[in-house]
Amino acid sequence: MPTNLPAEAQAKLAKYQEARTVEEKIKALEEALPLIPDHKGTEKMRAQLKTTLAKLRKELEKKKSTKTSRTDVYSFKKEGAATVVLLGSANSGKSTLLRLLTNAKPEVSEYEMTTVKPVPAIMFHQDVGIQLVELPAVITSKLEETPFTSRSIAAARNADMIIIMVDGMNNPYHQFTTIVEMLEESGIVLGVKDYEVVLEKKDSGGLRLVVFGRFRDSYEELRQQLLQIGIRNAVVKIYGDAGVDEVVEQVLRPTVFKKSVVVMGRADAATKEDVEKLKKAVEKMNIPLFLFSEGHAFAEETFVKKVFESLDLVRIYTQKDGVVNRRPVVMKKGTTVGELAQIIHKEIAKELKFAKVWGRSVKIQGQQVGPGHVLMDGDTVELFV
Repeated sequence: MPTNLPAEAQAKLAKYQEARTVEEKIKALEEALPLIPDHKGTEKMRAQLKTTLAKLRKELEKKKSTKTSRTDVYSFKKEGAATVVLLGSANSGKSTLLRLLTNAKPEVSEYEMTTVKPVPAIMFHQDVGIQLVELPAVITSKLEETPFTSRSIAAARNADMIIIMVDGMNNPYHQFTTIVEMLEESGIVLGVKDYEVVLEKKDSGGLRLVVFGRFRDSYEELRQQLLQIGIRNAVVKIYGDAGVDEVVEQVLRPTVFKKSVVVMGRADAATKEDVEKLKKAVEKMNIPLFLFSEGHAFAEETFVKKVFESLDLVRIYTQKDGVVNRRPVVMKKGTTVGELAQIIHKEIAKELKFAKVWGRSVKIQGQQVGPGHVLMDGDTVELFV
């Protein structure tokens, strides 16, 4: 790990940490890199900084090439328990799938890029509404970026989940890998994260490390590395399994992890070789794959259920005096009785004595539990104060 960087280099890296715009970040890194000695001890840091700089330059280039207007056609109001976006190639069947799963009526055409703005709709899993948004295509049939690429990826970054759609008639494996690369260049990684790094910058107090899991390296090594890149006062929280490299990478270029499902449109026209190649690629990333063809049977309920399960949501039904409210409270998996009470009403949470629960989380139906009891999907809860 690099140590004893020149004061000038540390000052420039500190400016990078304070920068608010892409332009400011680029300038700070461009000024810092020539000041960092090029030897074995700084090799990894220089590589990380160069990668970050390249991504920032590309982000700026896309930003400049994207024409904006007074009316932002990409803005849409978030609704439902979660937002899931359809992101993919031109003519991959995004509009057709949206029509099938919701009441939306997007235009479906043989021509590429018929969709030019997000089309939001609601699909249902039993009692839960999930927002499904079709985004304009990010690649053409020739695997080239479209005029909508950067804005569609930006919208996907803010979603709870990404459904990637590829065209079974047009080299689906290369479409998939191209889209994955685009997302990674924008700091979006598909799949479940093995770790999470939360950096809380402070005005004083030095560096403090809080680990919820396993930190593979020494605290002193991490402290020195963070000081070198301009982080002097902060609380660093690590969830899961991580080391110095992962922490520094997240600090330099924060990455978001997105749960995902892959859908191959026009799958009936795909070759067995193409299907198998894509299947192996998504299995390696531990992502579910569904085959979809217009006019052919599609397991809609299975697909929507998989999306719901992948979102890690649970439906909790509340009961009062024996009457069950059939509109569930939708929360994240792992929710406790106390957290449910807090959402319903702060005063109820404050005065909560116990709860009775019916469902899979208890051995005896109607069992009395405390605030720390973890609820499961479909549970019915009655709170007592």
